[in-house]
Amino acid sequence: MASRRILIALTLGLSMLGTHAAFGQALDPREKELPRPEPEKSWKKLGDDLWFDAEKREVIILAKVVLRDGPLEHLLCMTGTKEHEAILATKAEARAIHAGLLLTKAEPGHPVRFVPKFEPPAGSKVGIRLDWTDAAGKKQTADAKTWVQNLKTEKPVETDWVFAGSLIVEDPRTKKPFYAAAEGDYITVANFAGAILDLPISSSASDEERQFVAFTKNIAPLGTWVFMKLGPTGGEPKAK
Repeated sequence: MASRRILIALTLGLSMLGTHAAFGQALDPREKELPRPEPEKSWKKLGDDLWFDAEKREVIILAKVVLRDGPLEHLLCMTGTKEHEAILATKAEARAIHAGLLLTKAEPGHPVRFVPKFEPPAGSKVGIRLDWTDAAGKKQTADAKTWVQNLKTEKPVETDWVFAGSLIVEDPRTKKPFYAAAEGDYITVANFAGAILDLPISSSASDEERQFVAFTKNIAPLGTWVFMKLGPTGGEPKAK
């Protein structure tokens, strides 16, 4: 996996990706496993923890809250990868999520570019709604942006994510192409070339320059199952 990250960095002309301290809260191993919610019968299954709602033109991801406090690089990561810097984690497969977004008619643009000059991620704007059931059994819903706080404004992030679409690179060992988001960078708030969805702004992943943290008071309790509902908001993608 490390060699793949190095390859992605070299592809973009970066000197290094760096490492980050493990901030935030991990799930308490003593925490009782909460029951998984049932998907709607009308949803078409696309893969593990992934569905498509044709009527609403949304792709639905089942994820779990794994962090409520601390600096962020991701809104959503793949389970077992970046939980120390992501609010939500899912077992859904990266390429299946990409395919689901195509079903919504969202158009991929391009991931962040650093050479010959910086270009922010581009693509169709994608809205993300979060639905869950609280401890009292009451249905709750929120815009995903309200779970991410901008350190400068102390308000929720205001920018919609865009369908950057990650990128295909060659595995240095097998010489076969692979989808970079399979490393775990699903929906990011710091710019990563492998991200499926990213913010269309300059957002550093360095510890000194991070712009976003978990908006603790707005986030459901650790271990809560959340249906993430993704669909295009109407914004046109920029040219690739």
